[in-house]
Amino acid sequence: MQQGQEVGKLEVPEWSIAVDGALKPEPGSRQLSTSPSSASLLTNTSNCNNKPKILLMGLSKAGKTSIRNVIFHKMSANETQFLDPTHKIDKIDISNKSFLDFQLWDFPGKLDISHLRDKEDTFTIEKIFVEARVLIFVIDPVEEKHGIAIDRLHSTMIEANKINSKMKFEVFIHKSDSINEDKKIDNIREMTHRINRKLMAAGIQDKIHISFRTTSIYDHSIFEAMSIVCQQLLENVLPPFENILNAFVSSNGMEKAFIFDLHPKIFIATDSSTFDMPTYELCCDMLDLIADMGCIYQDYEGGEERGVFSTCSVIKLNDTFLHLKQINRHLALVCIQMQQDNACNQGILDYNFQQLKRGIQEVLKVANL
Repeated sequence: MQQGQEVGKLEVPEWSIAVDGALKPEPGSRQLSTSPSSASLLTNTSNCNNKPKILLMGLSKAGKTSIRNVIFHKMSANETQFLDPTHKIDKIDISNKSFLDFQLWDFPGKLDISHLRDKEDTFTIEKIFVEARVLIFVIDPVEEKHGIAIDRLHSTMIEANKINSKMKFEVFIHKSDSINEDKKIDNIREMTHRINRKLMAAGIQDKIHISFRTTSIYDHSIFEAMSIVCQQLLENVLPPFENILNAFVSSNGMEKAFIFDLHPKIFIATDSSTFDMPTYELCCDMLDLIADMGCIYQDYEGGEERGVFSTCSVIKLNDTFLHLKQINRHLALVCIQMQQDNACNQGILDYNFQQLKRGIQEVLKVANL
């Protein structure tokens, strides 16, 4: 916050619902998409097949199973060395203790999806791709077989695009902790060039939505990458979330603010200010610290665990304040504030957080999440 900038109360967008069910945002606010397909994306349902799917593919030993165990099952990176290879399509329901509600399908590395069309199989190629929103393809750049992985990715994209042209593709250039920064850039450049050249030859380069990210389970890069993937399941609520966070950051002199899904440590929204990895890592470290402390001091109420994030927390590091405030059972606001003479007082901060909380809950209510 600039010197002399006034600290004010937070104003969040107001939403109202018309008689016909249409959303009526107040003048000056951004409209929230409520198409049936997007509004029901994360709604709990007894039929898991109605949930959106994220597909996790790649060659054997690329690190697919390690990724989902580290993020969604809280396994330490070192423990993943003892995981058995995946031999069949493993469907994981991501809903327990999480705000997100989708299915993650982990595919064995030996399964070439393009060969399923000519075989009789329980999971036909149409069933796999028709409801999938994102396909994550994991490549180990250290392995000499990454040329084979690129060919597998290319054939998979062609098959998937025939069935579901709206599917997005995320390439995780994994195990980046084993290569230096210069080589990371070279790997992305080389793989991007080779894949785009193959897509151009097939005439579908303009029909494929593909992104490349370097990841590792030994740092926070895998959580950042998976956060971006999961945000694609929440496209209808991201704009209002961002607007509310922008107002909160501006009103309280914050440097950066995130809304985290607490259990998988995935951020589902952030403000529009510049994203940098050190800031994100600092917020993740605070979540880990509060969770570790909560495991010691948590209590039980009515026979049920009350939770490790049930109270607000503030940590001071030199001239930096880290704030964690829980929004609901699964979501929490984590933000960074620099200590300044004109920083807002705790009363205003608490009031503005209540306004943010009310705005977030209203958006979730409107979107039926």
